[in-house]
Amino acid sequence: MTTEFKEPEVSHVGDRLISIGGIQALTTIDFPGRIAAVFFTKGCPWKCRYCHNPELRVNGSDGSLSGEHIERFLSDRAGFLDGIVISGGEPTYQKKLPVFLEWVRGFGYEVAVHTNGFFPSMLRRILAKGLVDYVAMDVKAPPRAYDRVTGMENSCIAVARSIKIVVESGVDYEFRTTYHPDILSEEELYDTMRALVSVRAKRYYLQRFRPQGVEDKILAASRDIVTIPENIVAEAGKCFEYFAVR
Repeated sequence: MTTEFKEPEVSHVGDRLISIGGIQALTTIDFPGRIAAVFFTKGCPWKCRYCHNPELRVNGSDGSLSGEHIERFLSDRAGFLDGIVISGGEPTYQKKLPVFLEWVRGFGYEVAVHTNGFFPSMLRRILAKGLVDYVAMDVKAPPRAYDRVTGMENSCIAVARSIKIVVESGVDYEFRTTYHPDILSEEELYDTMRALVSVRAKRYYLQRFRPQGVEDKILAASRDIVTIPENIVAEAGKCFEYFAVR
């Protein structure tokens, strides 16, 4: 005998909350075509060297914004902002994410989720429930290099599942890779793009590394914006229907 899963009933703001460490009040680039705010969730199991929000890796209530603060923000900006971006940390690490997204949408917002793809079951769940309007997923490396970049064994397995879920979801999406030559070789960057081409991904961005907030001293010393090789940019432009460098 199987029992159908039901979302828990919620009676007050606290029951809807996920752990949010900060808010960017305005963005025009994180949710294409929308004026939005970004909520930064806490908690991420990965240890990427170029992470620019390392303080958000630890989950928990310490330093998290109160329910009253979040509710006031959502209420005050309803009608001005088009959407809310849930970033991190890693949003799909939050067990109450579906309830929270449903609550946010109740204020009239569209929702974008930025994810590393490590929790495909949660990603599938929020997409199946129609709680997400846009997904931005980091694809950090080709499969053989994923563990080196993320600091976690077999991380590429979950990511491969998430890529498939996103592509087949029918929801608008983007994949993006941050490039630094100390993290990925040019050949590894090529292989990353080839993996996405093989699943017929349509939108892809290459992101220049920026040192702000990065704990790794060697990478943080890269004061100048890292240049993405022109041959890779040219190849990416041929491979994807939508491509740009950020």
